[in-house]
Amino acid sequence: MNDRFLSMFFDEARELLQALEAGLMDLEARREDREHLDRTFRAAHTLKGAAGMVGLRPIAEFTHKVEAVLDDIRAGRMAVTRGAITILLRAKDHLVLALDEAVEGRTLGSPADLDEALVGLKEGRTEAAPPTQPESEPAAETVDAGTLPASAPDPLAEARALATEPGGPARRYRIEFRPRPDLLRKGIDPLGFLDELRELGEATVMAHADAVPPLEELTPTDCLLAWTIDLLADIGRARLEEVFLFLDEPGQVAIEEIDEPIAPAAPPVATPKSPEPSPAAEPARPKPATPAPRVRVDAEQLDGLVGMAGELAVLTDSLQGLADLVGSGPFAGTIESLERLGRRLRDATLELRMVPIEELFVRFPRVVRDLAEKTGKRIDFRMEGAETLLDRTIVERLADPMIHLIRNAVDHGLETPEERSAKGKPPTGRITIGAGHEGDRVAIRLIDDGRGLDRSKVLRKGISLGLLPPDTLPEDPRVGNLIFEAGFSTSDQVGELSGRGVGLDVVRDTIRGLRGTVTLRSVPGQGTTFLIRLPLTLAMIDGLLVEVEGDRYVVPIGQVDECMSLAPEETVSTMGRRAAVVREELVPIVSLDGTFRASSEEPHASRRELLLTRYAEQRVGVAVDRLLGRVQAVIQPLDDGLGRLGRFSGATILGDGSVSLVLDLMTLVAETRPPT
Repeated sequence: MNDRFLSMFFDEARELLQALEAGLMDLEARREDREHLDRTFRAAHTLKGAAGMVGLRPIAEFTHKVEAVLDDIRAGRMAVTRGAITILLRAKDHLVLALDEAVEGRTLGSPADLDEALVGLKEGRTEAAPPTQPESEPAAETVDAGTLPASAPDPLAEARALATEPGGPARRYRIEFRPRPDLLRKGIDPLGFLDELRELGEATVMAHADAVPPLEELTPTDCLLAWTIDLLADIGRARLEEVFLFLDEPGQVAIEEIDEPIAPAAPPVATPKSPEPSPAAEPARPKPATPAPRVRVDAEQLDGLVGMAGELAVLTDSLQGLADLVGSGPFAGTIESLERLGRRLRDATLELRMVPIEELFVRFPRVVRDLAEKTGKRIDFRMEGAETLLDRTIVERLADPMIHLIRNAVDHGLETPEERSAKGKPPTGRITIGAGHEGDRVAIRLIDDGRGLDRSKVLRKGISLGLLPPDTLPEDPRVGNLIFEAGFSTSDQVGELSGRGVGLDVVRDTIRGLRGTVTLRSVPGQGTTFLIRLPLTLAMIDGLLVEVEGDRYVVPIGQVDECMSLAPEETVSTMGRRAAVVREELVPIVSLDGTFRASSEEPHASRRELLLTRYAEQRVGVAVDRLLGRVQAVIQPLDDGLGRLGRFSGATILGDGSVSLVLDLMTLVAETRPPT
């Protein structure tokens, strides 16, 4: 088996399974959407064909059962019910496990009860059979979303009409399939392509054996046959090309659309134009937009490219520094052009690492649906800002923390329908997850409209564990942060979702490891909001080089709103802390030398630079000795020793070869903020 081809199949199969789950999750609300039904069916159909071609017969055969159920739904022979979707989602979960086993070279058989459930759906022995009660009677099952009033058109009837109505005149294609001789050695069965073509319509297949040598010269592992297939089917060319998706080299398939039936052995025959305007009918069948070509690139190669672009940026800064020392003369323009080109190359390589956060969000509707079934709660789940771009590495590492927060919102945040009704709330709770850009950061918000944080209960638990002194008030901001402590839980009983004290501390530690922050805002009786702020990328940043008591540090420029010079007499002392009045606003000052050297908060005798930033909706000034200029920083992670200090987000090599630590102003300001 060709390893590269198998790897390509596994990558494609995971994408198909993700598309299948997304289609199933929306099926209840979009049951009358023919295009959505076709897209969901096509994901299962393509996976089945691809698995068969690489020799993974158990996966192909099981997927065929899923495909058969989806085909009945698409044709209007089966109603869309919550129970049917639950079974199909279980089938998708099994395919994920089977795929993971196949990666390791093992085979996973399908559970007998799941096989029986799929067969029961197909044979109409379950709740998914079309309803037979009169229209005036209520349906046997209530669905929170997507339920239509009795007076609405019957979506099942519409689906039947769409299934039986022809999409246009049937098309006739001639396909020349001449695979390369090494096809069999790659583990691909050419007969699988022929079988899939037969499923699409009426196919006539003719084999060509002219390239087959005498028996004594034959190499058994060479594929020397070719085929000509005449296909009559109501499909577009794009769907036909999907059949040959997993042929890894071009030139093995030629597809031609022909107007009249042609015998396989006969050449095309010119015929007079028919009165039927088949060319004119073509605009009624618009061709789907051709997607932009995509190239799969190994993640390590991409990271290597980003690293080299960063090294080029450092060398450019170094060259500029040398030019400033000795005088650039006639090379000034060249150095400036090189710097611009290096910056463009850096930005382009960073964009290659960016993926829409939708790749993370798409997992959550299924999570919420399963949790709602386990808890008996009714949940309206909404997603916003899914197109927001974020570094691929961050997206991959955010999955577990976000699932922890969602589980917390469902279990601790939302009330049961009965509790909500008693409080005058709608019985269906709402969870909203949204993302958007804030400067050089991405903000992710998880909002629920549940009961909010019970600060008194959290405080009692914190005092009993010795985490807070007994005289602490519920309004103390430290109370809310207790839920992020390891082993902390307010649940009195250990259940499947909570009570073990595991979860939110993992969220906090993971977010910190990504150079981000997580904060909590809660209003009793109204709900809770978790706010996560993360850097756009973990690779490179534009930074300001600052000096504090002879040491140089890099500050991400996206965390700085503005810089200003500050004379000693322009500072004041308030509540034991230094502050400055900036445009009639009192701005507290965090002094880096006081933070790093434990020196006093006495004002400096010399003029200093103030970096203005924002924390908790308030302006804060970070005082440094000197502002040295702007640099491009390639961020390297710190080892375990320094990595535990959240105020440092990494290290970078400057143009002169020296090493500088990268500061995280948000964490630094949070650490120096006095308790209220």
